[in-house]
Amino acid sequence: MAEADYYQVLGVDKSASRDEINRAFRKLAKKYHPDRNPGDKAAEKRFKEISAAHEVLADPDKRRQYDQLREARARGFATGDFSDFSQFFRSAGRGGGGGRAAGGGTGGFGDFADLFSGLFGERPQATSAPPRRGEDVHQRIDIPFETAIHGGTLTLRVRRAEKCPTCGGSGARPGTAPSPCPTCGGSGTLQNLQGAFSFSRPCPDCLGRGQRITSPCPACGGQGRAPRTRDLSVKIPRGVRDGARIRLTGEGEPGVGGGRPGDRYLEIHVKPHPFFERDGHDIHSEAEINIVQAALGTKVPVKTLDGTVELRIPPGTSSGAKLRLRGKGAPTPDGGHGDHYVRVKIVAPRGLSPQQTELLRKFAQEAKLPT
Repeated sequence: MAEADYYQVLGVDKSASRDEINRAFRKLAKKYHPDRNPGDKAAEKRFKEISAAHEVLADPDKRRQYDQLREARARGFATGDFSDFSQFFRSAGRGGGGGRAAGGGTGGFGDFADLFSGLFGERPQATSAPPRRGEDVHQRIDIPFETAIHGGTLTLRVRRAEKCPTCGGSGARPGTAPSPCPTCGGSGTLQNLQGAFSFSRPCPDCLGRGQRITSPCPACGGQGRAPRTRDLSVKIPRGVRDGARIRLTGEGEPGVGGGRPGDRYLEIHVKPHPFFERDGHDIHSEAEINIVQAALGTKVPVKTLDGTVELRIPPGTSSGAKLRLRGKGAPTPDGGHGDHYVRVKIVAPRGLSPQQTELLRKFAQEAKLPT
């Protein structure tokens, strides 16, 4: 069976940078991780493939050797006994002390897992499986315009996986306990060595957990986690802007193997207001007046964030003019406030009587205004 191309496995070009390779791996690993796809054998196999590809392509030395073999195959150099990469490695490793890890199982890796097993002696790592931090959660929340200005506290209902109350997070049926994985010795990883060249990969039998559960917990199916809905109290700071992020430490997904939980990031989206618009720390609104008020000047009530105030309209004000109310805008980081700008809109009267219409005509004639 032909070996999969590592670049195709991660969905990157041969010229991809290390950062691009890491980003592609993180995206795929998050999608196909067994914890997110319990019981899905296809996802489990895919996770093993992308883990193996990342182990090689993320390391400059390993990647260089892999590229040399890949190029040789593309040019037809690897023919006959070298019909695929795994045969090439097995041949190259003759006399080099190959062999499998204790337990010998590949857990479904098949030919793909054999890509380096003939060339490099594979053995369990001496260290125990390290705790893994939980994944971060990104969530959008919509807040009222007034809450963004004045701040406040919101109650956010979230659903996330938490430690299973039945098994205490072990994943094993109550009264039983997980046992160390015989393939990796409980470390969760296998280390490949050949001289100075070495690398490690997640154990394919326990998927990096370092443990095997022979009697799974009936409540969580051996996952050690169960979904739970609960309420979080979120403090919204004064003057928060649309698109800002709030970090809730430790409110993400739970860690694995005693690792600390991830964080929850809330992306703030401010709901539109029927009267106000915000531009930075300034507030904008509109006030309607008639032509007499515009010509003679007047005072009109205007709604602001702090209540209604009187706005003076100077005589001769034109439609579209902006008048400023100092310090009536949104809070600033230094403890001050922006300004409130009111755009004047002159509204023409409707339903004039014949007498009112004639008076306007006389006014226009005396003022020599076009009609």
